[in-house]
This record gives sequence, structure tokens and C-alpha cells, in this order.
Amino acid sequence: MSTHRVNLEEAKDQLSDLITAASEGGEVIIEENGRPLARLVSATDSIAYRSSPPSSLEFASDDEGLAWDAEGWEHVA
Repeated sequence: MSTHRVNLEEAKDQLSDLITAASEGGEVIIEENGRPLARLVSATDSIAYRSSPPSSLEFASDDEGLAWDAEGWEHVA
């Protein structure tokens, strides 16, 4: 697995390409000022899920639409 490191600004501009790289088995480390902030890996990477499995706290329920609480989303279809 190849690891690619990018700073936060590059990640914003290249997100689609970085997701493609991760989905193809690569790993992307997003950094800010040389400090790692996040890691992108394939959703099918079983090793990544065993080392840090997703929890129910990471997802919004139907009663708590976390992403939809922000202003401006009312007009998005």
C-alpha cells in the first residue's frame, strides 16, 4: 500500500483524486503544519476497520441530522 501525504489545502483541492487513490488501496495522510489530521483508506480495508472500527457515534440518526443543522442547507435539493 502506498502512502501519500498532502497538506490540508491540497486535500481540499484534490479530494476526489485522493478518495480514488484510497479506494484503490492507497493511503492518504492529510496534514496541517506537518501534523497529521486525518487518514483516508479504502472503506473495504478490513485492517483499517479492525484497528479503528467505526462507531455509532460517527453517524447521525434520523432524529439527529448532524450535517443538516448548519445554515444554508435548507435550499440544497
